[in-house]
This record gives sequence, structure tokens and C-alpha cells, in this order.
Amino acid sequence: MTAARRILVVDDDPASCDLVAYFLKSLGYRVVIAPDGNRALNVGSEGDIELVILDEHLPIYDGIEVLAMLRKRHVMRPLKVLAITGDDSEDVRSAFESHGIDGFLTKPIDLEGLREAVSRLMADHAEREDGLYRRLHERRLGR
Repeated sequence: MTAARRILVVDDDPASCDLVAYFLKSLGYRVVIAPDGNRALNVGSEGDIELVILDEHLPIYDGIEVLAMLRKRHVMRPLKVLAITGDDSEDVRSAFESHGIDGFLTKPIDLEGLREAVSRLMADHAEREDGLYRRLHERRLGR
């Protein structure tokens, strides 16, 4: 049996965090929670995180700052990042998009929409990892 895939949920609202974490765990994912941008960056640097679910309004570093720093830290193996925020303004959406957000959902959280977005992003991540592994293996074999 393979280990459950790991998701980081970053939100300073305990109720939102608990809802998302409980829902993702019910789908079979391992979930780590970070209540602020600094802890998100520390946990996001761990090698087995595949997806970050990120709120915009956070203590220490906001979601856009966290996204920008994660993108700089994970150039060779980019993480998938899904924004979930109550701020659906065009400025926030544009800022997330300019830093390469992979998905954007608004609060209140639609669990079916969350399930679909997470499934899509985790499948994209697995395909990318499989392709990277295949290319490295072919290089080793001299193909």
C-alpha cells in the first residue's frame, strides 16, 4: 500500500482550516496545517508536500508573499498551489495569477469544487513527477 499523499493547508481561521483538513482527510490525504505564512514556508520546504492550499490574508506573510517565496524555493520541483480566500477582488486574483497560482476558489468553501480542484491538481502533480522520473531514467540509460 502506498503512503497517503500530503497536503499543506494554510489558513489563520481555525474553522476554515478544520473544515478543509477534515474533508481532505476523509478523501485519504495526509494533511498538515499552518496558521501563518512563516510556518507555511517552513512546512512547505519539506520534500513530501505535493499541494499547498493557501489563504490570502495571513499573519506574518500574506498568501501572495508565501506563494512568491514557494515559487522561488521550488524551481526544480514546483509545488501545486490552490488559493482559497474570501477576497475575490480582481487585485488579489491578479496578484496570485502573476505568481503562478494553479487554482483559485472563494470562501465560503464549496466542498465539491474543492474536491474537483484537489483531484485535478494532484493528478497534474503525479503526471509531472512521472514524466520527470521517466526523463531522468532515460538519461541514465542513454536514450
